[in-house]
Amino acid sequence: MADVTLWELGRRWLDHKRASGRGMSDNTEAAYRADLQAWGQALADHHGVHVPEGLEPLEALEPAHLTVEALTSAAAAFFREGKSAATRSRRISAMRGWCAWLVRTGHLTADPTIELETPRLPRRLPVALTDEELGRIVRAASTPHRQARGQWILLDRALIALFAGAGPRTSEVVGLRVHDVVRDTGGVLLRLRGKGGAHRNVPIDPVAVEPVDDYLTDRRRRLGPFEAGDPLLVTLTGRAITTGMIEYRVDQWFRRAGVRRPEGELAHVFRHTYAVGVLREGGSLNELQAALGHQNLATTSIYTKVAAEGLRDLARTAPVLRHLRETRPPVSDPGT
Repeated sequence: MADVTLWELGRRWLDHKRASGRGMSDNTEAAYRADLQAWGQALADHHGVHVPEGLEPLEALEPAHLTVEALTSAAAAFFREGKSAATRSRRISAMRGWCAWLVRTGHLTADPTIELETPRLPRRLPVALTDEELGRIVRAASTPHRQARGQWILLDRALIALFAGAGPRTSEVVGLRVHDVVRDTGGVLLRLRGKGGAHRNVPIDPVAVEPVDDYLTDRRRRLGPFEAGDPLLVTLTGRAITTGMIEYRVDQWFRRAGVRRPEGELAHVFRHTYAVGVLREGGSLNELQAALGHQNLATTSIYTKVAAEGLRDLARTAPVLRHLRETRPPVSDPGT
């Protein structure tokens, strides 16, 4: 076993996690890989291991390099590099999970992460948009802008309607297919694929579905017919939308609306806005937990603190629908 590199063991660990009952999303796997690469570089620096050109640091390391001293030194290096407490905490969590697996599989005799301390994370309340801010963003996304690259107003409005009307994660919006907008006599449901491959159906108001229908009508006119299993959201080139494309578009909405950009993933602020709005409209924590796809109710309960802070004019479902209705552009039928 001593000849097995940490790179190979990292690959096996990720394979194990991917095959486990909970599964693992592409974004989660990418984050794990980035964290392991960061540890590999820091460990190679600590041990003075030369990494040949073209190789990853983990390819030049073995389990014997995973010592208490080396991991403590690497964690301190992350701090000196100015990495945030959240980043350092995530990296330590990844290393703990990996080392626990290495012990179970006999590649380590003891867990070297035992003395690593997890950084204390500041307890920040989620940032939600006010009704006035949301209105400015909807109007900005609904207004033609000559300098906007690849602007498609109906796509932008569909994105806002999905985010503000159902509170999905960005990765869940990216994964939507045309048939995931489910219509029946009881209303409209959005079928989402969440973390670990978990599925959930979230009710969405018909008024929030209108921008999606407007977009699909225009898409058919511009790009031709599509199948039920095709991606729900594509750009003007016909390419399925990605997380990076969404972040770019949301950034443009905030800039043109003159709304202060919160820290972190911009699109996530719509999820926070939706969550706080549900509670302020009288929804229960259990209902919100089901809608957001949280596995732990404690994760959902933080939104009650936002509502208790006495914030005024937080965007709720009704104002979201009103802004969408007021800015709805005319859409020509593909048959005309």
